[in-house]
Amino acid sequence: MKNLLVFFLFNLLCLSVQGATLEFAFQLGEKQSPRLDKLLPDVARQMVFNTDSTKLIAKGMGGTIVEWDIQTRQKREIGNTHTKRWFAYAISTDQLLVRKADDNITIFSVGSGDEALLTSGQYESGSLSVDGTLAVLSKGNNEVEVWRLDKQGSKTVETERSAQKLKTFLTDLPVRNGLTLSNDGQLIAAAEGSYRDGEGHRTVIEIWDTTAENPIQVLNTGEILGVWNVLFSPDATMLAVDTQQNAQSGIRVWEIKTGRKLLTKSGFEAYWTRALAFSPNGRYLVSGDEASNLRVWDIAKGESVIWETYSTGIQSLAFSPNGNYLAVALWDATIQILHWRGNNE
Repeated sequence: MKNLLVFFLFNLLCLSVQGATLEFAFQLGEKQSPRLDKLLPDVARQMVFNTDSTKLIAKGMGGTIVEWDIQTRQKREIGNTHTKRWFAYAISTDQLLVRKADDNITIFSVGSGDEALLTSGQYESGSLSVDGTLAVLSKGNNEVEVWRLDKQGSKTVETERSAQKLKTFLTDLPVRNGLTLSNDGQLIAAAEGSYRDGEGHRTVIEIWDTTAENPIQVLNTGEILGVWNVLFSPDATMLAVDTQQNAQSGIRVWEIKTGRKLLTKSGFEAYWTRALAFSPNGRYLVSGDEASNLRVWDIAKGESVIWETYSTGIQSLAFSPNGNYLAVALWDATIQILHWRGNNE
């Protein structure tokens, strides 16, 4: 009997050690009363940690980009850079690719505050490689531009960035739902969408190798309204998006090489799933939605292993590179920093 009890406790301990866990660590920002008509300016639309996980960079809905110090929990505004809709971050060089209010596309050094013009135009989406040498841009039309950037350190002061447009990919549908590069800069994913009478909404994701002329994979999501997120797993073997159909959201994960669906969930109570993030080891996908649900999905098992509900909607998510933290941006303008424990992180 004693041996049986020891065996049971040992297995229970192993399950606890092997599973993913989340625990509240601390909060960034002061809680505000969420507005019903539109999100507050300080709500973080996008977030990303720096390379040593000591800083969190966040772009507010109002366009201001700030940097939070994780140890002191103090923030500073990064220059006077106000962005439209999006930014992309090169973690190795601590630089941002941003579309500014004047529609200039610039490379901005977070540390020094130096800024260099890349190009100009009403680009609706863009992404930047981890080493800051490759950028992709789209104006929301049927084109994806690939730019080669000179490699520079964050301390270099320039007013113009040496850059060359390498090629332009022609897409099947307008790139209206997102554009991203894999961490190694090798793969591009464009989430495209259209609406036609008799066909309804159509969303397709095309994936290119940056050295090829044609897509290496085309993922037809079916008749969904669109997506908020399109992202590669850290090792670029998977692609994840959120979905929306019949006023209910969901998520999907594909294996890029085969196009096989690894995770398909739909029928969430939220209209939109606004935030997705892969864990650093790629085993888990975390989703956050308008109905305040934070869920951790074990991709291999195809099931939710953690489900937490907040008092207000979730706008964005970010994992720290060291695997210690998950940042959760809420509609009350706070960022909840959670201790993350995942198997083999």
